[in-house]
Amino acid sequence: MANLVEQKLQQIRIRFQAGPGGKFFRWWLSELSQAMPSAWQQKLQHARRRVTVKLEDGSLVLGVDANRAQKTIQALAPSQDAGVQKQQLEDLLKENDLLEAPQFLLLDIASVLKKEISLPLAAEPNLAQVLAFEMDRQTPFKASAVYFDWQVVERGGPTGQLRLNLYVVPRPEVDEAIKAVKDNGISLGGIDVLDQGRTLGLNLLPTGLRTRTVNRKARLNFALGAAALVLLALVMVQSLYLREHQVSELEEAIANVQGQARAVIKIKEQIEDTSEAAGFLAMRRAETPLAIELLADITRIIPDDTYLDRLVIGKGTVQLQGKSQNAQQLIELVNESKLLTNASFRGSTRLDARSGLEIFEVNAAVLSAETE
Repeated sequence: MANLVEQKLQQIRIRFQAGPGGKFFRWWLSELSQAMPSAWQQKLQHARRRVTVKLEDGSLVLGVDANRAQKTIQALAPSQDAGVQKQQLEDLLKENDLLEAPQFLLLDIASVLKKEISLPLAAEPNLAQVLAFEMDRQTPFKASAVYFDWQVVERGGPTGQLRLNLYVVPRPEVDEAIKAVKDNGISLGGIDVLDQGRTLGLNLLPTGLRTRTVNRKARLNFALGAAALVLLALVMVQSLYLREHQVSELEEAIANVQGQARAVIKIKEQIEDTSEAAGFLAMRRAETPLAIELLADITRIIPDDTYLDRLVIGKGTVQLQGKSQNAQQLIELVNESKLLTNASFRGSTRLDARSGLEIFEVNAAVLSAETE
């Protein structure tokens, strides 16, 4: 029952790590650790150290893994007395402040089968079950005959798949090593792989075989950290409450003067409308001359040998149509006007067969009052 609960918790953890929440949490922890003072970072790395044990020629090589870097402490020769061996081990761990650190068996990379495989992204939440199912197809072994773990290399990418490195080791070889170290007083919390002096951060040991190590200092630190987070949350809630209270007061004050503000705006709009109505004729007069003024000016400038058949006064333009003995002079006469400018013929003039006069059509622009 306990193993089943542990597997469910591990599945939930993998799903969380694979999702956006896990990505954000990893980024946040990375930024937070970089923002810490260097002394705090060193203490944090010190608390994360692991005891490593490696079998070499029948001897136990005891070491410490600090941030994936492997450092040898001492090699313990096999002893006839298990009690003496355990006492030597305990003394070494106590001397190096490692009594509460997890203990890992190290395997050399040469004894481990490594293979890169690709799987659909949807397989990540249940990756352990998927890899166990694929084991006999991807490796020469069955899942029941090996210990395995993996490292994700890429999520998505050009192929849109999950690329990972699968690490596999046969059970019989590892079981012998596990028995040898346990006989010497080692309680294994996991099995990692050593590659060129650095550990890979794996744990090939199944969950049910791992020994939990209770680090009381780390537990105290976690408790203090949790208390700090709770206090921070309370401060944030209080800040939000105070801000909401201030907003409510401001909204109430605004509601009290809102009616007066509307009345003031309405009066202002009435004043503006009245001013616009009163100044409408004046603005029109300022923009263009009155039609009667244009008519008087055109009557003044038109010579006696010319008469109009049609006069169109538009907004900003005047169109003259009629007959004249000398239509060419009209352009100059119109341009000399104080109210008209830019006179030009619309089309060419032509001769009227009956009267012998030139038929013309002249367009001109009306000068604004400011131009005058």
